[in-house]
Amino acid sequence: MKIDFAFAQVARVILNKPAGMKEYASQRMSAACEALRGMPPYACPLSCSRCCHGTILMSYVEFVHLLHVLQGKLSAAGVEKLFARRLGVLEGGDKLLCPFVDDKKENEHCTVYGDRPLICRVFGTSASPCDEDIVHPYFPDALFYRAYNLLYYAEDGSFIGLPLTESLVLYEAAFDLWAVADSGHEAELMKLFARYGGMRSLICDLVENRFFTMEKGGGRLYL
Repeated sequence: MKIDFAFAQVARVILNKPAGMKEYASQRMSAACEALRGMPPYACPLSCSRCCHGTILMSYVEFVHLLHVLQGKLSAAGVEKLFARRLGVLEGGDKLLCPFVDDKKENEHCTVYGDRPLICRVFGTSASPCDEDIVHPYFPDALFYRAYNLLYYAEDGSFIGLPLTESLVLYEAAFDLWAVADSGHEAELMKLFARYGGMRSLICDLVENRFFTMEKGGGRLYL
């Protein structure tokens, strides 16, 4: 099942980012990766891909960085083909399939493994343990938040997101949903949330100064 949205048609729109924005995202991602150099090694088997399934959340910085990565790997037509085929695919009813997962590979099932989001880098540790019967290495909170803040917050301490309405800002979402919001289809994204649910996306209500995820039908589950 796929979300009813023309992902391929917005590919070129969102790829056309200012060079400074792409550079900023890549610098922040590099700094976050450098901050994680001291993280404990994974205890999970390389052949496992359980953490690649279920809506993978990321920051807007990570989304922009991945767009930049795709531009370096694929032509504009290739990106459109990827968007048409892989974005908006639902698995298990209400979970988005990561467009970069490749279960055919024997290990490192991610086609953008070196540029994967933060959540993918810490999964399998105490910061984000899976439910497999394995030992989850301890991941220091300070180390995690050092990388997290680089990806989610600007230098002045404000969080990085995309406005959806005058009072709502998208804070964290799957790659597919960032693509919808980033292409100027904010109202359509809100309709998708009401139809399919928020798929774990986090939205900030600036009036209430609170985060929430949207439920099917448009209800809000405040955190």
